[in-house]
Amino acid sequence: MINFFFLKRIKFYKYKYLKKEIKKIIKLEQYKIYNINYIFCNNKYLLYINKNFLKRQYYTDTITFNYNKNYNKNILYGDIFISVDQVYKNSIIWKVNYSIEMKRVIIHSLLHLIGYNDNNFINKNIMKNKENFYINFLNKIKIKYEKI
Repeated sequence: MINFFFLKRIKFYKYKYLKKEIKKIIKLEQYKIYNINYIFCNNKYLLYINKNFLKRQYYTDTITFNYNKNYNKNILYGDIFISVDQVYKNSIIWKVNYSIEMKRVIIHSLLHLIGYNDNNFINKNIMKNKENFYINFLNKIKIKYEKI
């Protein structure tokens, strides 16, 4: 099951389509879903998680927690936290449409849950190529940032 929780308002168009496309990506990666929670929050909330659970003192756009201790079963079970605010800031910094940047982060986080890493140049390139490939799956989805 894929769930979306909104601690920060964000507008998704074709909301159910997003879940279908995420499921297609997971199937292409040869994984199955047990439970994935996407939690959309603000910078303050994600910084709290970063400080208290990961002992890091900086803002980030996403944090992924993998709860599956049985990695060989190819079953996805985890929480993905995404800072709506940070994604918006990054879209401005990198001069990218907000909707595209949010889709990139949604996919990037999912790839982390699957087991991909971006801890070195080679792994970053692998993840970037996968992000670019899978972002085309989400081309019909529009996402708008709401300033509150």
